[in-house]
Amino acid sequence: MCGIVGYVGHQAAGPILLEGLQRLEYRGYDSSGIAVLDRDGALAVLKRQGKLRNLQAAISDMPSGATGIGHTRWATHGQPSDRNAHPHASSNGDVIVVQNGIVENYRELKAELQASLEAEDRTWKSDTDTEVIPELISRELEAGKSFEDALEHAIGRLRGANAIAAIHGANPHKIYAARKGSAGGIVIGYGDGEMFIASDLPALLPHTTTIYHLEDGDIAAINQEGITVRRAGQSPFQPEPIQVDLDPVAIARGPYRHFMLKEIHEQPRALSDTIRGRARLDPPTALADDLSLSADTLRGIGRVLVIGMGTSLHAAMIGRWWMEQIAGIPADFDNASEFRFRAPLLGPSTLVVAVTQSGETIDTLGAMNHVRDRWGAPQVVITNVDGSEATRQADASIIMRCGPEVGVASTKTFVGSLAALYLLACRIGHAQGRLSDENLTLRLEQLLTAPSLLERGLELADQCARIAQQFDSASDFLVLGRGIEYPLAMEAALKCKEISYVHAEGYAAGEMKHGPIALLDQHFPVIALAPRGPLFGKMMSAIQQVSARQAPVIAIGDDGDEELSQQVDHFIGVPPAPPLLTPFSLTPVVQLLAYHIALARGLDIDQPRNLAKTVTVE
Repeated sequence: MCGIVGYVGHQAAGPILLEGLQRLEYRGYDSSGIAVLDRDGALAVLKRQGKLRNLQAAISDMPSGATGIGHTRWATHGQPSDRNAHPHASSNGDVIVVQNGIVENYRELKAELQASLEAEDRTWKSDTDTEVIPELISRELEAGKSFEDALEHAIGRLRGANAIAAIHGANPHKIYAARKGSAGGIVIGYGDGEMFIASDLPALLPHTTTIYHLEDGDIAAINQEGITVRRAGQSPFQPEPIQVDLDPVAIARGPYRHFMLKEIHEQPRALSDTIRGRARLDPPTALADDLSLSADTLRGIGRVLVIGMGTSLHAAMIGRWWMEQIAGIPADFDNASEFRFRAPLLGPSTLVVAVTQSGETIDTLGAMNHVRDRWGAPQVVITNVDGSEATRQADASIIMRCGPEVGVASTKTFVGSLAALYLLACRIGHAQGRLSDENLTLRLEQLLTAPSLLERGLELADQCARIAQQFDSASDFLVLGRGIEYPLAMEAALKCKEISYVHAEGYAAGEMKHGPIALLDQHFPVIALAPRGPLFGKMMSAIQQVSARQAPVIAIGDDGDEELSQQVDHFIGVPPAPPLLTPFSLTPVVQLLAYHIALARGLDIDQPRNLAKTVTVE
C-alpha cells in the first residue's frame, strides 16, 4: 500500500512532507513525490522513481510553499517511473491528487473522458488509474461546482476503495481529503496554526498527538486553523479531535476491542499491500521484481507442491486450486508435519512452495530441510517476516506486507498468503505460455478487486454478531463447502476451535453423507459456504439434506440469492465474486462469526488457551 502525507501551515511544506514519507517507508514503495503550493497558488511538483533519497536530492531546487501533499507508491497500473509516480495532475494542471487504493473502473472513466481531452488537445500524463480522479474533479470545477462538491461527485464515480488527498491552485491555503472504504485511513493532526494529514499515525506523532480519523464517506477541507467535514445526510461540521495515548499497545490496537478484530478489519489494506507493485497491468506482469527464480527454472516446472500448517495449510489447499486452474500445472498440497515422515516422490522439476506466516514454524522448516537434503528441488517460501529462517533456506521468497499480526489466530496473513499464491500461479502460467497476456490481464484485474470484496464483507459485521449470539451456547458446528470453498470451510472450523473453544469440523459437502450426517439434529448448527458457482446445485442438495435433519443452517452466499435464503434459517449475503476469488468474499464473514461467538462466550480472544503465535516445537 502507499503512504500519504500532507501539510498546511506557516512552515515550508517540502521538508515536512519528506520527513513524513520517511516515517512511512516501512510500508514499502517504488517511487515517491510531493506537490507544494505557494501562497499565490503557484504549484511545484517533484516526483522520482526509486528510494526517497532520490527525491531528497532534488528537493533543494523546489520552490518553497506552506501547503503540500506527498506520496509513496507501489506500482499497479503503469510501470514504476517518474511519470507514473504520484502526485497526479488534471490535464489543465490545476488539481493535484494523491491516492491510496485502486480505481477499478478506470478504463471506462478514461474512455469517457478521452473525447474531451482530444477536443482540447490535451493528453493523459501517466499510465495510472489515479489520473482519472483529478480529471473528474477538474471537469466538475469547470462546471461551476465548489471543490468539495466536485470531489464528492468524483468519488461517487469511482468503483473500489480509495483514500485521497488533493490540493487546488485556486485554494492555496487548503488541503482536501476523502475516504471511501478501507483503502487505508486518513488521519488529521492538529498543530498550532498548522495541520497535518497522513495515512498512518506514525507520520504525525513527531508533530502532534491531537488527531481525528476520517470515517468512510467523509470529505474534509483542512486549513491551518482546523478541519470541516462533510458526511452524507449531515450538515458540514467541525469534528472533535481526540488525544492519542502514547502507550504503544494502545496505539497499535486503536479503537478496536481486540487485536484480532483490528486485524480482521485490516485485511483489505493487507491484501492491497501484498498485491501492490506485484500485479501490473501495463504490460501485464505478476511478481516481476519479487521472484528470484530464473526463467529457465520457471519454464521447467512440471509440478507444484504447496506445504503448510494450520491456517497456512488451508491457504496451501486453495493455492493448489489456483496452480491447476490458473497456471494449468499439476499441483498438490501437503501437511508439512507429515510430509517428511513418508517417502514423497519429488524431482528437480517439482517446485515446493512453503507457506508460513512467521517463517519460523518448526514443522515447515523441517519439511524444507527434507526437500533440500534429499531432492534438491527448487523452493519458494511465502511468509510475513523478511529475514526469517524460512527465507534463508528457500531459493526465493515472497514476503507478505501484512504488518505485525498480534492476535494468535491468523487472519490478515491468511489473505496475504492467498494473494501471494495467486500471483505465483499467474507468474508460472505466464512463464510457461499457458496464460496469455490477455488472460493474465484478466486474472490480475480480478485480483485487484479482491480488497473491495473483503471491504464489503466487513460491512456484515453487525449481522454476523447477531447470528453468533444465537449460537454462543452451541457445542458443535459443521462447516460445509465444495470446490475452492472446501479449504475455507476447514479454516472457518479452525477459527471456531481456536478462539471460541467450540468443536467444529470443516467438511467437503459431498463427504457429509459418509458419516457426519449421523450427528445432525436441532442442536447441531451447520454453516454452509454456498456462493453461486459450478457446484452451487450440489451445495443446495447438501443444504436440503441438512435441513431435513432439522439442523439449523447458516448459509453464506451471494447477496440477493433468494433461492438460497428461503432454504435456510439464517442467510448472510456476500458480494458476488468470480469463481476463483470466492475465498476473498467469504473469509471476513467466517472470521467474524468465530470472533463474535468467542466474544459472546467471554473468552480471551487475542491469547486463546494452549496456543502460541509461532509453533517452534514439534
